[in-house]
Amino acid sequence: MNTMQEPIIMRCRSLARWLLPIAMLIAAPALAETPAGIDARAATSAVTINGIRNFNVTSGTSITLDGNAMSAAQFAAGGRGFNALVRIANIDPSTTSGDATQIELRNLLKGPVTSVDPLKVLNQPITVTGDTVLVDVPGNDPGQLSVGSLLEVSGYMDTSNTIVAARVQFHANPLDDWKLSGYVAGLSGTTLAIGSQSVDFTGVTPLNCTPPLANGSFVEIEAFANAGYTAASVLAQVFKLECEDPNFSNPPPGTTQVSLEGLITAVPNPLPTPATFSMSSVDVVTTAQTEYRGGTADDLAVGVRVEAEGFYDAATHLLTAREVHFTQAQVRFEAPVAPAAVTPGESITIMDNLVQFTAQTRDEDGIAAFGLGSTRQVEVRGLVDSEGNLFATRIRDRGNADINDTRLRGPVSAIAQPELTILGNTVDTSSAVFRDHENQPISAAQFFAQVQIGTIVSAEDATYNAATHHLIAGTMELEEDGIVSPTVQTEAPTATNGLSRGTITGFGADKIFANGFN
Repeated sequence: MNTMQEPIIMRCRSLARWLLPIAMLIAAPALAETPAGIDARAATSAVTINGIRNFNVTSGTSITLDGNAMSAAQFAAGGRGFNALVRIANIDPSTTSGDATQIELRNLLKGPVTSVDPLKVLNQPITVTGDTVLVDVPGNDPGQLSVGSLLEVSGYMDTSNTIVAARVQFHANPLDDWKLSGYVAGLSGTTLAIGSQSVDFTGVTPLNCTPPLANGSFVEIEAFANAGYTAASVLAQVFKLECEDPNFSNPPPGTTQVSLEGLITAVPNPLPTPATFSMSSVDVVTTAQTEYRGGTADDLAVGVRVEAEGFYDAATHLLTAREVHFTQAQVRFEAPVAPAAVTPGESITIMDNLVQFTAQTRDEDGIAAFGLGSTRQVEVRGLVDSEGNLFATRIRDRGNADINDTRLRGPVSAIAQPELTILGNTVDTSSAVFRDHENQPISAAQFFAQVQIGTIVSAEDATYNAATHHLIAGTMELEEDGIVSPTVQTEAPTATNGLSRGTITGFGADKIFANGFN
């Protein structure tokens, strides 16, 4: 697997948001010791979501894990990486500070591994990247898991019930109960399916299902451990089945200030301007003032993980976004690919970069599934994790191979004007025209003034030399705003309370607690 040779260094707010959560996770152990008799809130004053949202934790903050009360000490010891919903009072206009009144941690799955290649728990496909927090996993390596290993998985799910894992915890001892979350299919009487897992909920009354339980409902199912269970088994001994909102459970009525991290589940075709897209139960609309970080509207695609910040209307399930942040840097390749460069079901090598296929990879032309019969022009869109690993989100056949019509987009790893290095390839810009992140013409001087290590740029209309990994670019474009604008308030009701759904990336200790916490 190819790894970027040069380190990707943080710059500006946009890349800080991409890399800071990862740096915090790497720097801090997944499980920390809390001295006996000391409430963790004495040392931890804030919970951090996605690296930039810091919400005060007070003596009145309620903390739960899968609906069960959790002590502050347990939270501080093992909370990093969890998908969490934070309810906030006194929220600031940028949704980056306030007082956490409730912190609700959520696992999507608890149960046995049913496949290791690809990884599945209770028959649900799971994508693990270098950004996934691994807790107690043998050798800190998912490759050492085996069928029957017991895991808890927290992360983000798409409508096909595939999960991008933010946190995976291994349990050496039996779990008393299992958990399965996802979208219902095949409902018939007291049986249903979540993905390829059949479930028998005989004797259980579905909770909070308004409208009634139906195909497409998002549910959380809890069951006692099934003795003798295999991947072919029906999940039985269910004791709870509850309909849930996958994003904002029980939001306050009216308009609320929010941030929402998740997978894009639907995008209109053609994409309107300004763009709209869906994240499970929430429809996101943008405006001409919406800022994009780490990518552009052109990167909005099913399976891509984003964070949308703005105002949410509980009645319409509509989120009007003032900012859309791609939580992992978006990359793009288009170049000739030979049949030998594709390993069906596993990966493709393009422009000397190995890109892995995942359960989230969109494969309209069957390249990921079946490979290529001849050399073709192939487009690969994807993301890069904190370790430099590349994962495909979409792969397309673009016709006959043409080295004179190639493109490459990704973070810059070296600058020697007029040359740049992007994903291991040298890009010569000496004959290129330059555009800013809004596709407006700029000069070469203006372009390079905004480019630093880690800036995401695109080389298009390029001629590619595969032997030397060298491109001569026809057009160079900034894929993000190099200068962060001040927060501009949209015309929306003032909100004092808010919600933040995202990944817990750390705990702050930069404030002293009042009300008895010293």
